[in-house]
Amino acid sequence: MLTAHRRTRRDYPEGEVILGMEIRMHSAKAALVDTANAEFHRPGVTTYLDELSVQSVQEAVKKITNHYHWKGPVGVSVTRAVTRVLGNQAAGKQLEAMMPDSKGKVATMIHTEAAAYAEMYFGPGRECSGLVLVVTVGTGMGTVTYNLGQKVRNSDLKHLTWTYERELSKMREKWDWKGVAPELPEDCDPIIEQIIKSPPSKYSKDGSVGLMDCPEYEKIDGMKPVIAWAYLVDRYLQKVAEAVKPDKLVLLTTGAAAALPEELLVPLFTPAITGAGLKPDVLVMGEFPERALVKGAAVGAHIELGRRAAGEVFRAALTQTITGSPQPREIFEQDLLWAFKRLDRNKDGVLGRSDLLDGAQFFGTSLSDAEATGLLRDFTGGMMESATPDQFLSWYQRTLEIALARVVEVHNVDEFEHYVESALEKPASSGTVQDDGALVVLECGYTHCRPCMKFEKTYELVAKKYVDCLFLRVLGDESPGAAHLCRDVLEVQGTPEFRFFRGKKLLHVMRGADKSKLENSLQSLLKEGEVGYALQPV
Repeated sequence: MLTAHRRTRRDYPEGEVILGMEIRMHSAKAALVDTANAEFHRPGVTTYLDELSVQSVQEAVKKITNHYHWKGPVGVSVTRAVTRVLGNQAAGKQLEAMMPDSKGKVATMIHTEAAAYAEMYFGPGRECSGLVLVVTVGTGMGTVTYNLGQKVRNSDLKHLTWTYERELSKMREKWDWKGVAPELPEDCDPIIEQIIKSPPSKYSKDGSVGLMDCPEYEKIDGMKPVIAWAYLVDRYLQKVAEAVKPDKLVLLTTGAAAALPEELLVPLFTPAITGAGLKPDVLVMGEFPERALVKGAAVGAHIELGRRAAGEVFRAALTQTITGSPQPREIFEQDLLWAFKRLDRNKDGVLGRSDLLDGAQFFGTSLSDAEATGLLRDFTGGMMESATPDQFLSWYQRTLEIALARVVEVHNVDEFEHYVESALEKPASSGTVQDDGALVVLECGYTHCRPCMKFEKTYELVAKKYVDCLFLRVLGDESPGAAHLCRDVLEVQGTPEFRFFRGKKLLHVMRGADKSKLENSLQSLLKEGEVGYALQPV
């Protein structure tokens, strides 16, 4: 069942409209969002999950997309628990497969990233052009780092925060409270006033009592869990603040913690900031407006999908100018350096935003200010205002490897059947479509299978050689959907296992990581257009 929530008073939103979606363990919320101002374009909806499973998430997503009749771009915010159920690294592709009408237009992010997008573009982070650390505190602790208004790539601080959830669980058991933070007792107003009036400078060392500067809290039993929880948060906040040294730390609380008054939280968390050697005003509480994750997911999708598209257009323009064709291909380093010099309009040896805006025109394309800024983030990882020649070369090689990838990962039955069906219309290198479709090769493996992992690069090399075939790979322990495909549908017996299809018909099964055997099978099947002389039909 879908339930509605109110939209804002704005009736005629401007800018791109994107479906923002927030998926938690028990529910999925969504709304169409005007990304120009992060306001709802239409009333939002909520649907509840009977359990946290791939099937229940798929049903919820289908209800939402059908409700809006949506085929456009989608931003999805998920908890870490949801990503685990959907297969961790495969979660984004699983969700995209659930929305086939939006294929190629789905951006998936964890809740911390979605919240950060909302706070950075429509909250306190918008006013800071320096280094901003966004931290969410709930069942776990998440972090996202921004520099110069751009998300810093590979800046996850999980190595510092991964034990928070475990310690929080122990604390809940000790103090006998539920949720992500204890509730305030009814008679605590005098203590809160004292804390606000005289903020603590530090906590006691045993981590279980509380404020050295405010011993009155001991007079009220209900305050002890609150102070103990604040001390736990402080210890982790100090860790991440010391690691990043941000100009601004935006803190967002969720669950029961979000109900705690901001005027209390700021002084309780100030010791972490000062303990990291930073000024107290570095810490600000996030605005976290209603439906912030839905809005943040939509805004994040707008930025990420736009940046991705701009990168593809820019790379194609470079390739067109250098080779005469926009198709992705290897380019000599000296040619790329020539392109770098053409882009470097002020001849200072690095690429800045103005260089990209002006230089892109030389290559027959144009970039918006946001696209140029996003490209610089891709060049430098988000940590610099200008890119060196080496960073430019590395960026081109990274995007080229993605564009030239010949092996497609599949994560469930629907994806597998989609690609097998698409091969029926796949044109050969001559430009014609084969009568019975292209040959499809599926490698079945597991991440714990050493021969599978060792053969990965070899399989990709073979895929690049046989351009008229479609090469797929599934890892049976990557996600529940992949496990179902390997175990129940294909009934894989041993890995790596290779299956050859044409026109939905299984032609041959080969087991073992053997390049010669794999190529012999391919050549025989391609030669005959069906089962070859040396192969027996399955």
